[in-house]
Amino acid sequence: MTLVLDSAAFINDSFFDREECFTVQEVLDELKDFKSKQLAEAAIASGKLRTSQVNPISLDLIEQKAVEIGSKNHLSEADFKVLGLALQLNAKIITDDFTLQNLAAHIGLKFEGVMRGEIKEKKVFR
Repeated sequence: MTLVLDSAAFINDSFFDREECFTVQEVLDELKDFKSKQLAEAAIASGKLRTSQVNPISLDLIEQKAVEIGSKNHLSEADFKVLGLALQLNAKIITDDFTLQNLAAHIGLKFEGVMRGEIKEKKVFR
């Protein structure tokens, strides 16, 4: 299965040997520590990680669902793009962000946690 990586995935490099991995530039821009940046650069250089653009239709669908469940103001631009890319590629998202996982669950996207695990149930915030 294709994976779309959020910044938490760069804590653990085991994802790069399992699957086809993608991310968005905004996630790479979020990486602050040397180890994560080096891991991302090495994965890109080896062809194990590719960056991709998200189409506006996918982003619109993600934003509409975020508004519907009340999580729009709790997600970053990178989060929206990770979700949009996963929708576009029919991919599993790798993230520890529970708000992102929750929105993914509402959309019907698969996700996997890195260190913090995964949400147990979907929630709507009002």
